[in-house]
Amino acid sequence: MTRLPRRQRLEMLLGFLTVFAAMALVGAVAELLSPQPGIVPALVLLGFAVAWGFAFRAWRRAGT
Repeated sequence: MTRLPRRQRLEMLLGFLTVFAAMALVGAVAELLSPQPGIVPALVLLGFAVAWGFAFRAWRRAGT
């Protein structure tokens, strides 16, 4: 596997994770404003943030 296609795949993964993390952020904020907030939306957001961090680290290591 060459570096450029791997880097492009990681960029696409970062894009997907960014979109879903943004939606999870909106859900977590909406949950905070509800009368009985729960922890599940915050955990989902945490999962997306951790996945984004790992993907970003792999993207930086894939460098050109």
